[in-house]
Amino acid sequence: MQVRILFWALQFSICHSVVLRPMNDQPQPHSAQDRASLQVPSIMRRTAQLSQRISIALAAKIAWRWFLTPYPFKIPKRERPMEERFGTPELFTHPRGLTYPVYTLGTGPKHILFVHGWGGRFTQFTALLDHCEVQNPHFLEEYTLIGFNALAHRGAQGKRTMMPEFGECIQQIQQRYGTFHSIIAHSLGCNAALYAQMECGTKADHQILIAPPGLISGMVGLFCDAVGFNAKVHGRIIANLKKIHGEDFDSFSAPGLAARNTIPALVFHDFNDNDTPIAMGRSVGENLTHGTFIETKGLGHRRILRDPNVLSQIYSFIFTA
Repeated sequence: MQVRILFWALQFSICHSVVLRPMNDQPQPHSAQDRASLQVPSIMRRTAQLSQRISIALAAKIAWRWFLTPYPFKIPKRERPMEERFGTPELFTHPRGLTYPVYTLGTGPKHILFVHGWGGRFTQFTALLDHCEVQNPHFLEEYTLIGFNALAHRGAQGKRTMMPEFGECIQQIQQRYGTFHSIIAHSLGCNAALYAQMECGTKADHQILIAPPGLISGMVGLFCDAVGFNAKVHGRIIANLKKIHGEDFDSFSAPGLAARNTIPALVFHDFNDNDTPIAMGRSVGENLTHGTFIETKGLGHRRILRDPNVLSQIYSFIFTA
């Protein structure tokens, strides 16, 4: 009983006093920005250390909840015009019974889906939309853009989620709109896009995967290292994943799914990405049958979404190839 009371006390403390702070992703050599694009508040690391001294079971319960809880990032000012332009979303109901917003813009017969990553929003692709309209003034007459915010993200219900639920959102959206001309995804959204195609039957003619993650087990390791959970807690998270998804849960990782995927793809990953190391993107690019891997440098995990050269290559691959 004492452990249970302490668990809820720690959860209340974290939920009401901690805000994860996204750091400026402009390249600044010799600064902390080069080492991490996301600060883990010291209270989280202290909680991890304290809880695992008291009880591994307690620490594992806290770690599992954190692992499934997206960071509550605020939408930057630069993204607000895109959200306003898409207008009022339609609320779709996920099989869990929770709703999530789906936005559309354009009148064209070809559909393009934006898939954000963990803690992200569909409006993170605002620079790509701007680029496309500059290149083709009739872009929104030829294409309809679809964006959504997954469960536990901006405008959606729920506090916790997992990658397969992203994929199930993609499946539901396709059931409404039909085959996608293109899927453009970032970070965990890449894993979800591949999962939707290989496990949920989603169809697309092209795919753009930006900063994809690696093996799920590897992401668990990154999470535990960042927060300060030990090997025993790491093992409990892995055990939870096996219980839910089976012993071969890593087969649902982006590299494993990529090996079965035959859709033409461009894979971008930055050498200085501190959220998902470059080796993860390389493994996805190497496993895709019809994939081209493009490595950038100095852009990090998020600024890559706004880089003019990256945007130009995406446009050429999808719309002029």
